Amino acid sequence: MKRLTIAILILLLTGCGGLPKVGQQAALYDFGITPNEAPIAIPQLRLAGVDAAPGLDGNDMRYRLAYQNPARVFAYTESRWVASPDKLLARRFEQRLQPTGSAQCALYITLEIFDQVFDTPESSRGIVRLHASLADGAGRHAASRTMLASAEHSATTADARGGVIALTAAADDAFAQVMDWARGQACGTKEKS
Repeated sequence: MKRLTIAILILLLTGCGGLPKVGQQAALYDFGITPNEAPIAIPQLRLAGVDAAPGLDGNDMRYRLAYQNPARVFAYTESRWVASPDKLLARRFEQRLQPTGSAQCALYITLEIFDQVFDTPESSRGIVRLHASLADGAGRHAASRTMLASAEHSATTADARGGVIALTAAADDAFAQVMDWARGQACGTKEKS
């Protein structure tokens, strides 16, 4: 009986060492802390939402190897966004846009491109493209009140961290383009039919 107990203890102790090890946690990224800048104030404008094109609605950090096949999309295996890019953009843009007065125009943004593109194995850039549209208080969109903003930034390193920095800067630039465009729109006036 004593030998059986010892054998069971030995099996249990060595068995624990044979259990699968917990893998390394994926690195999680967001856009960092919003720069300490004055919020952008555009009278009568509010951000109504940010949506994502298909394929951009998950937490994968996407990249493309333009020097091999620019149509193929890859995802980093050990790096992830903390939320989908459209949700990260919505939060960042809401922090930067300060509505003033009662909102008579709603800004809708669709994220169309959000990729790190490697032109060579050592150099990459972050590319962001946003489709923006304005709607009046009743939710009516007008074709003349849409625009496409596109920006890209070179990555400082050829890895996920470099891609995050490049995509954050490109997203901020694309949003600035949208804000410049929105300033020129007459949100307080009714559209002619």
